[in-house]
Amino acid sequence: MIRKLLFIALVGIGFFACQDDDSLGFDVPVEFERELSFEPIPGGAVMHYYLPQGTTNVFGIQARYTDAQGIEVKKSATYLNDSIQLLGFNEARTNVPVWISFISDNMELSEEKEYAFDTEDSAPIAFFDSLQIRPFWGGFSVAYTAPETVNGMVHVFYLGTNPMTQQPDSILISSQSIMSGGDTLNFVLQQSQSENTTVIVRTEDYRGYRVGQAMQDIPVLFMDTLQASDFEFRFMGEEPNEEYQEKYAFGRQYLFDGDKKGTTWLANNANSQRYKYATYVAGPTAFGERFIIDLKEQRVPATVRLYAYINFDIPFPAPSYPSMISPEPFLTDVFSHRYFSVLPAKVKLYGTNENPETVDLSSCTLLFELDDDVSYDDGFRKSWAAETTGENEYGESLTSPTQEDIDNTDPVYLDMLCNYNVDAAGNPLEFQYLIFVVEDTYNVREGSKPTWEASIDLNNGEYVSFHELEVCVRAED
Repeated sequence: MIRKLLFIALVGIGFFACQDDDSLGFDVPVEFERELSFEPIPGGAVMHYYLPQGTTNVFGIQARYTDAQGIEVKKSATYLNDSIQLLGFNEARTNVPVWISFISDNMELSEEKEYAFDTEDSAPIAFFDSLQIRPFWGGFSVAYTAPETVNGMVHVFYLGTNPMTQQPDSILISSQSIMSGGDTLNFVLQQSQSENTTVIVRTEDYRGYRVGQAMQDIPVLFMDTLQASDFEFRFMGEEPNEEYQEKYAFGRQYLFDGDKKGTTWLANNANSQRYKYATYVAGPTAFGERFIIDLKEQRVPATVRLYAYINFDIPFPAPSYPSMISPEPFLTDVFSHRYFSVLPAKVKLYGTNENPETVDLSSCTLLFELDDDVSYDDGFRKSWAAETTGENEYGESLTSPTQEDIDNTDPVYLDMLCNYNVDAAGNPLEFQYLIFVVEDTYNVREGSKPTWEASIDLNNGEYVSFHELEVCVRAED
């Protein structure tokens, strides 16, 4: 009988204790609640809190709220942190209710208390505030700015022809994360367009929910290739001296001789004139120096193309090493046995109407930028120059090619397509001078053989070479 009474008493105490825990929870110091604050951020808010370690039995904190999709979200953290991001919103909101409770060392929750926070437009919403869909050369460009805190995707479509059904359809051309701060995306279309292109841009949040969409018709831009007599080219840095230019057939004249693939050099090689390259070389110390193109009048620039040799199976002079002395030391300094070592990997193209020799480049309009990795595997082999000469280990080279072989081989060139910029009235910006600066070339070949090539800088002299130069501007109506 006594045992039964004790059992009933313990059950009763436990029942009332449970009721007390459910209604009141454990005690939380008032100063913990005072430390709570909320900071709006794109797509949500940051809740700041402070839980001193070891001074109380409070282990952590929990926030419970309902996001923009009507889904209940619970976020928790411990005394090891001091903030929680409360995300899940798109349009900016005010006074979003949130219920806060504290977590004890025994994983018990305190009584919830209601607070409220504000949010800012998320990146997929703010994206459309600055979105600009512009014409581009053979396509279009999409430019936007975004907050530093980003979460979401942008999908770009255009109205074209479905290759499977041959029916009109929206063609997905790009899907990528929204970039912190913003980005400019240039697209060249494979399908030919007549006069206008319809572009569709959609955004979605980090959970895949569609947030917004914009659609715009834009005109197609066409370009004309200038004759060499329509512009002037000069280089502000050093070039090989007259002796070397004569001996090795280096010079500016080869930039405009119409030989875009290197067939003159191929013919010279066949006639025992292997070192007559019929190409252009700048340097030494060409990095950072200005290549200037004077269009003679203000025009809308479309592109500047720098051509390289196609993939002939012809080696370049190797540097000296213990078992071999280079027969052509100057060519060794220039090419270092690897033609890719003088091809631009990092280059910027600017437009200006000021004196191109003295103007501050930071005041010029940036038209194009190439910022490749300079390494062999992660840079060169994935670059515009990957199919150039001397690199037949990973591509098909032309050994004793016929004219038909050469005709069927695509040229190798860097296509510096210019951003299409407009003024406040929507008129395209025109420039008389184009300036491009090469900051680095493709370089170290990781893990290569022989070992001397694996760790050296292949272009200590900072030479730059391109085989043909082509300039295009917007076609006149």
